[in-house]
Amino acid sequence: MWVMLLWQAVFGVVETMATRRDARIRLLQAQIEMLQARVPGNRVILARAERSRLLRIGGELGHQLDDLLSIVAVKTYRRWLREAAAGREVRRVGRRRIVTVQLQGLIRRLARENPGWGARRIVGELKKLGIRLSRSTTRRVLIDEGGMPDPSRHAPKGIATPWRTFVDAQANVIVATDFFCKTVWTATGYKTAYVLVFIHLKTRRVMLSPATFNPNGEWMLQQARNLLMWLEDEGLDCLHLIHDNDTKFTSAFGDLLRQAGVAPLATPIAAPIANCYAESWIGGFKRECLNHLLIFKLRQLDYVTAEYTRYFNELRPHQGLENTPPCSVGRAPPRKAGVIARERVLGGLLNHYYRRAA
Repeated sequence: MWVMLLWQAVFGVVETMATRRDARIRLLQAQIEMLQARVPGNRVILARAERSRLLRIGGELGHQLDDLLSIVAVKTYRRWLREAAAGREVRRVGRRRIVTVQLQGLIRRLARENPGWGARRIVGELKKLGIRLSRSTTRRVLIDEGGMPDPSRHAPKGIATPWRTFVDAQANVIVATDFFCKTVWTATGYKTAYVLVFIHLKTRRVMLSPATFNPNGEWMLQQARNLLMWLEDEGLDCLHLIHDNDTKFTSAFGDLLRQAGVAPLATPIAAPIANCYAESWIGGFKRECLNHLLIFKLRQLDYVTAEYTRYFNELRPHQGLENTPPCSVGRAPPRKAGVIARERVLGGLLNHYYRRAA
């Protein structure tokens, strides 16, 4: 009887251990499957040492791994066994690379010296040099080198395109302008109000027009006069006014500016990046201020735009101006001692921090 009880106890322990072992194996397999599902292409390329390790451990199990293998197929494992038994050297995985180090350097050089070129253009240039290479191979080299895709080929930041060169060279005499709209909730329903933004590219100083529901020709002429007076008051030079192809920019509007020596310059159609300064300013204004407010009359909208314009020109640091406000030139350096106070703008929607005098 004691033998029977001892046997049952041993059998129970063994059964419990087997159950736990099977559960551990299932847990490990589940984790491997989860990791493998996140591998691009669901394929894991094993190195020679990793393959040898699997074969060595599989040998301890008699290579009976049909229900255990998940990282490679069973037929792949069987092929490894045949190759190992025949003494054959492990084959290299993947296609043979056809791009030499010298050719990679040439592709990098073409991409570096010609920022506007894509893979197709480089393939054509290589063909002129007697080098035939597919676009996919060229693209892979550019991606490996971090040069493709290159968003800066389409956004001219840091790229010496003719437009970018023109804007950078003439920024001190260029003003950019654009409209933005805001819904005004009136007693008779909602209406769309229009505001015209002017930004001097060099100093980043901004002027906004009064809001209107009807930006007709007479209103546009008055904004042209306001622009000329603002430039004179601020002591800013302007030879070019960048704007889009909106029909509100009438010929009379352009003629009035030309008489004062300011040449209107329309951007290409469907190219908002060409007027990026005005577009960026409007986007920042909406995100920081306008999208958080309900407007019920034009006078309220004029107050909001005037307050934000003052805040932007006099108080808001600008990264393009080494984190100084556009109108801070000539001001005394900030105090390094004193109590830090806050000025609330538009009821605390915007804040300005400064040190109080001791």
